[in-house]
This record gives sequence, structure tokens and C-alpha cells, in this order.
Amino acid sequence: RQFSGTTSRARQLAAFAPYRNDPDRLRRPDTLLFGAFESGLPSTLAGVGALESTLGVPLPIIQFYAAWGDKPEQQFPLRIVRAISDYGSVPMITWEPWLSDFDNSLHPTLPPRNVREQKGMSAVAGGQYDFYLDKWAKAAVSFGKPLLVRLGHEMNDGYRYPWGPQNNERGEYIAAWQHVVGRFRAAGATNVLWVWSPHVAYEGWQLYYPGDEYVDWTATGALNYGPIAQWSSWWTFEEIFGKRYAELAAFGKPVMIAEFGSLSVGGDRAVWYRDALASLAVDYPAVKALLFFEVEGDRTITYQSLDWRVRTDSAVVAVVRAAGLSSPR
Repeated sequence: RQFSGTTSRARQLAAFAPYRNDPDRLRRPDTLLFGAFESGLPSTLAGVGALESTLGVPLPIIQFYAAWGDKPEQQFPLRIVRAISDYGSVPMITWEPWLSDFDNSLHPTLPPRNVREQKGMSAVAGGQYDFYLDKWAKAAVSFGKPLLVRLGHEMNDGYRYPWGPQNNERGEYIAAWQHVVGRFRAAGATNVLWVWSPHVAYEGWQLYYPGDEYVDWTATGALNYGPIAQWSSWWTFEEIFGKRYAELAAFGKPVMIAEFGSLSVGGDRAVWYRDALASLAVDYPAVKALLFFEVEGDRTITYQSLDWRVRTDSAVVAVVRAAGLSSPR
């Protein structure tokens, strides 16, 4: 696929090769890396290619989501991480510990599904899911190249995810995080970089930090829902992210905006993107990765089907192109 006239994707990403091949370099990026989650993933990279063609720039980080469990799609996704790496980018997995997806007939020592999420992080920390963690760790070693893992994101949100505070004490989550990282390191999976991603709209999120030794990147989402629900309004990027930036940067890790986007209802979407992108280098120098949330038909928050896509909005595409996104230099 071609970008910027006759310049190939591989050529544009040539300067990214040190990051793609060296985990230590990716832990200390000296440039802003762009990326995306596209809703065709992890089945296909076609949508990523379409987004890149529309924006005119290749994306060095490609994110997708994977849940814990026994189903085939919940095993280590070696095919797609290799495909992303062969494509020239670094894969990032948002890895979601849905403990209820394990089958009791296969794992009779686990608690019944209907109570398994209660104190689930304590069970993870205690080794009850090592049978699963160790398989992933071994596969990550087999992959061998840098891999970003965003584990148990938004762990401080008491409403959405079972690994949150409705089922677990803060210390139990931290112990589970440290245990997972420890199992991977014991297996030799030093190519995995760990992305800690709280929901910064809730107070006290800093208290869930697992410790410098166990975190490579800090992250959060910056999604503007507009007035689609009682709890939401049209918020600027500064209102969503800027007020919390200093606290995220204070951990001394590179900062990632792991889900970046705005809906169109309630304000001027193109202006939202323009102002957000213009502010990055000036106001948020610790931000070293920004990932577009390129999702069609999102129903995770409301019963409405939400469209976050950039590439289907010509006004936003023009703004993003004018912002001059570039490959690493």
C-alpha cells in the first residue's frame, strides 16, 4: 500500500525499526508514535490500511482487544501479532481479565462462574490462573518482538468491568498486576511492555499504580461522547485529558492516549480534533503515543450504536492531514 505519493509504507516506517525490534527503545521513545484500534481487528488489517491511506501516513502502533478465557479467540493471538509485526508496526493488546469465561469442566478447582469475579484479582494474585498466564507468556516469548500489553484497563471504574472496585480491593488489583508481570518475566517474556491505563475521570486513580518496576507506560482514554447520555457533555480534549496530564506524567513513564476520539453530536468535531492535535507537542510533551479509536457500531457504553470513525468524516480527515502526522524520524 502506498502513502505520500510513491513512498511505500516500509520506507516511511524505516525510522521506526529500532522501536519495533528493541523493547528498551520502546520504553524510552523520543518521538510521538501514532496508532489505532480499528473495529475489524483482530480478524483483519484491511481497515487499518484504509485508515492509513485516508490519513496519508502509516501507523506504528496497532491495538486490538482480547479477553481471558478458554475459547480459541482468547488464546494468545500469535497470528495477528505476527501479521502486525510483518506489516511494520508494533502490536498492542488490551488484555481483559473476564474470569467468568473459563469453563468449570476444564478447571474444576476454580470457583463457580456466578461467584468467580468476586475477589477475582486476589485469585489471580494467588496463582489460580497461572495455567492460562503461563501459556500466554510462553507464546509471547515465541513471538519474540516488542509487544505492548494494556492489562485490566480502567480498573478504578466501579461500573463497567468485573476487575474493578465493585469486586476487588485496590491492593488485590495491584497484587494481581504484579503477579501477571512476574509470571511473564519468569518465562523470559522480557519483550512484553506493560501499559497501565486507569480511568482518570474517577478520583483516586493514582492509588492503583502497581509500581515503577511493573509499569512501562502510563495511559488513559480521551473520548468525547458529547451529550449522548445524562452523564456526558461536550468536553474538549483539555477538559478530558489536560487536567490529569501532569499526574500521569509524574510517574516518569511515557504517556499514551490509548483511545482517542470524538463523536459528532453536540459540537464541532473537526475543531475538537484540530485543537487536540495542535496541543500535543506544546502542552503535553510526555505523551509519546496516541491511538485513534476507529470504531463503527460501538455499543459498550450505551444502547446506541456509536460511530467514532475518522476516515468517513471528510472534515475531520482534512484537519488530521493538516496537523501533519508523521512517521518516527
